[in-house]
Amino acid sequence: MRSAVRFRLPPELEAAAPPEARGLRRDHVRLLVVDRATGSVGHHRFHELPWLLEPGDLLVANDSRTLPASLLGHTATGAPLEVRLAARDGEAGERWAALVLGVPVGHPDPALVPTDARPEAPALEAGERLRFAGGLGATVLGRHEEAGPLVWLAFDVGGQRLAEALHRAGRPVRYAYVPRPWPLHQYQTVFAAGPGSVEMASAGRPFTVQTLRDLRDRGIGLATISLHAGLSTYGDPATDQRYVPAEPYLVPEATAAAVAATRAAGGRVVAIGTTVVRALETAAEAAATNPPGNGPPLGRVTDPEPERSRLSTTPLPPPAATGPSPPADDPSPPAATDPSLPAATHPQPSPPATLLRSGPGITRLRIGPGHRLVAVDGLLTGLHEPEASHLDLLGAFLDRAALERAYGAALSSGYLWHEFGDVCLLLPSRSGS
Repeated sequence: MRSAVRFRLPPELEAAAPPEARGLRRDHVRLLVVDRATGSVGHHRFHELPWLLEPGDLLVANDSRTLPASLLGHTATGAPLEVRLAARDGEAGERWAALVLGVPVGHPDPALVPTDARPEAPALEAGERLRFAGGLGATVLGRHEEAGPLVWLAFDVGGQRLAEALHRAGRPVRYAYVPRPWPLHQYQTVFAAGPGSVEMASAGRPFTVQTLRDLRDRGIGLATISLHAGLSTYGDPATDQRYVPAEPYLVPEATAAAVAATRAAGGRVVAIGTTVVRALETAAEAAATNPPGNGPPLGRVTDPEPERSRLSTTPLPPPAATGPSPPADDPSPPAATDPSLPAATHPQPSPPATLLRSGPGITRLRIGPGHRLVAVDGLLTGLHEPEASHLDLLGAFLDRAALERAYGAALSSGYLWHEFGDVCLLLPSRSGS
């Protein structure tokens, strides 16, 4: 049985702007807490999270930075189009899967026209050239083999030069429920390090420097993985349900060690977002089927940003109380290299961790009801649309009845959906789920 609950999402419950624009701090969005064992529901604000967890628990975040992945351009014959990057090819490296959309003639803001109401996109043939702002160009390589709405593109530049070109030519992917454009920093989390995601790892958005300090002071650990997340919808329900892209990820050795130590000490590992669940559970499968020393690591990608700094997993002394904390609603999230960010305070094991295979890999894991979670105990996530694949993943944490009760409570209590909305914490008791 599918875990997806069926409900109608009223337009007024679609978050149309960042909470800061609604008069809220980032960490004051609402937090729905669901007990995995009983299905009971509690209502909180996000800044209360440190006191809803317990010392010895570990949070794991995705530190991928969001790219401006929506590009307006035209074909060689001048036909207008929008390209939304869907995902970088986790197996071939530099080519990108992309969704090509038609552009309404004369419309001042194409993003306000829903995907399924767009005019038909120009027919593209292999070898066709596309041009975007700032002189960025791409060549169509052909149709995607598994996802009909997508094409493969090869840009004229790659690596850091492509990232720079996208920042000149692109803008954040935006859907029709957000009526005005917002700058890219509104689509970044406090964890953001190396660029690569085409949509924000939005479960991490409510975290602020103050939240991280409160977590550290409570003895709650923090670690990171990198998974460059792809497009959440392809404008075709059948493809959305069936197709799982190959997404590159990286589990640092320190994170694998932190997860192993937390589990060994009886703490809970809480994933910040569905991308973290998929990365950690894939790494757990890799450790079980291909332990270290028994062959090459899963996948064929390397860390795309090997030299970048991440939030440390090495305990640091508490910060000196020399002045007030930085404002939690700072509109520009600090980079992961900001020395004011607290480090994790989890125990450090001496033997190498074997629960997770550390290093780079590729995941095509689809998690749903019946999946036995190995690495993750709890999940902090946004509220998902009816019958979305992300909602299926929640079926690994809650049975259908509990999921229906939780979403019924969110609907009746006026919680807000989508990347600028409220969040939900699925948490087992400390004794286990």
